[in-house]
Amino acid sequence: MARSEKDRIQFIRAALEQHTTYWDTQRPSMRKYKNSYMTRFYNDIDSAGAESSIRVETADAYAAIESLMGSLFTKYPGVEIRDDITGRGNIAVTKELANAWLSTCRQQVENAARMALIYTHSFLKLAPRESNILTGKVAMRAVPPWQVILDRDVAAPEDNRFIGHVYYISVDEATEKFGNKKWLGVAQKDYFTDYERNTDRSYRSYGDSPDMPNEYLYIEIVEMYDFQNSELLFWSTHWKNGTELLSKDTIPVTTFDGRSMSNLIPFYFSREPDRPMEGYSSMSRIYDQVFEKNILRTFWANAIRRDSRQFIYKEGAFDEEALAKITSGVDGAMVATDSDTLSGLIDVVPVVPISSNHAVYLNYIEQDIQKSSLTAGFTRGEASKATATEVSALMQYTASELGKMARDRDSTLESAALLYVRMLIPLIDDSEQMIISTPDGASAVTADKLDANWTFYATDGGSTPMTDLLKKQQLVGLIPSLVQLGVPGKAIKDEIIRLYGLPPSFGEEVQPPGGAPASPLGMPPEAEAAVSDVIGGV
Repeated sequence: MARSEKDRIQFIRAALEQHTTYWDTQRPSMRKYKNSYMTRFYNDIDSAGAESSIRVETADAYAAIESLMGSLFTKYPGVEIRDDITGRGNIAVTKELANAWLSTCRQQVENAARMALIYTHSFLKLAPRESNILTGKVAMRAVPPWQVILDRDVAAPEDNRFIGHVYYISVDEATEKFGNKKWLGVAQKDYFTDYERNTDRSYRSYGDSPDMPNEYLYIEIVEMYDFQNSELLFWSTHWKNGTELLSKDTIPVTTFDGRSMSNLIPFYFSREPDRPMEGYSSMSRIYDQVFEKNILRTFWANAIRRDSRQFIYKEGAFDEEALAKITSGVDGAMVATDSDTLSGLIDVVPVVPISSNHAVYLNYIEQDIQKSSLTAGFTRGEASKATATEVSALMQYTASELGKMARDRDSTLESAALLYVRMLIPLIDDSEQMIISTPDGASAVTADKLDANWTFYATDGGSTPMTDLLKKQQLVGLIPSLVQLGVPGKAIKDEIIRLYGLPPSFGEEVQPPGGAPASPLGMPPEAEAAVSDVIGGV
């Protein structure tokens, strides 16, 4: 439907106001979660007498998040592709390009995953940039959730009516992108800083200076994708007080069947059941336990320092000199007294020990943290008295819980690979004749080879260290059965090399000495016997 520029600006303002109000209310919680992860827990905790007391903070929040990260990211991301049923495109070229690009994005994917665990969710943003290589023409950046305007009322991401990104760019960059305009540059603000908001929604904080150079002045940009009207809108209150749009274009990237795509990819590990566009923080599951443990350990630390040896003596029984000798602790010191008996002259001040209930309570806190972390203790290197059967059961449980999170990770990677290919198509100049290496040999990259209805699947979908270990054990145990079923030895050997990450040279054929018959796996008889012994002992 046709809309005026005024209607578009009203739409952006309304969406932005709702977004800002929502994240203003979320800021205290987001700050608590971040400080807990960063072991700055007490930055948000006020307690009486804090200046004179000792504060103790454990690293349980950091350990919980990083143990999940270590389980979710053990290898470089990769994808497989299912052929377009119409036969369009070149699957080898597309797969090589997607995987080569994903290998350069590992750090950004990990940053986004870490934010999705600490906060409620996060996003990956793809943007074109100048480069003379295909994998450099599209950049990826991790984006925190409070920068992305969402349509929170829809039931699924594909039903979004709009999505937007609120961010800062320098005055020089704004001039280069939108032309030489009379910008109202401001200092860039941080989400976790306390803000005072004016009626234009421009954040103000104490210390703003109009005399700062352009290198330190920024423009707040709203980049809005309106899917209902297939429009890409740019707007800012730092130019003409937001009364005009900076630019209006047709959304440039579409799916193979013509649906508009934004350059933002959501990254969720958990969602609210009745509002799937609102994420659920993994840190929130353990924050109460981390709070209680830190407070308890702080109480203990201060109590220990008051647990000192103290004595009481009868007034007048000793003069100042005698007391000085007693408190000095000199070996062999002689102290005079005129009392007939020593009883009652000096006695120990009793110290009441801390109640054992504290230790019991700490044990319950530790159990709650363990239940909320989704990972068994042995995956973090903790020793236990569990039997081999119990450890195996824990491995299966950990694999199933982390497997769900790994599938969410894989879904994000698959969406990123698809968006990269769709964004790359209009950026390719067929006259440049860019050549890449594929399993089928060298091939020139053209838009036609990438333009197809691809379906991407993550390599080793849902894999984690626990599932990888189980797969390896199962494969070794299946080798005799696979050989008996007639599976080619080379195929078995290739799968072993891939799963264990062995050098490709291990796949070279070995000629048996003296014309002896080759084994099904292509090994000499003595090597096959050794393998059989190993398999038999598993």
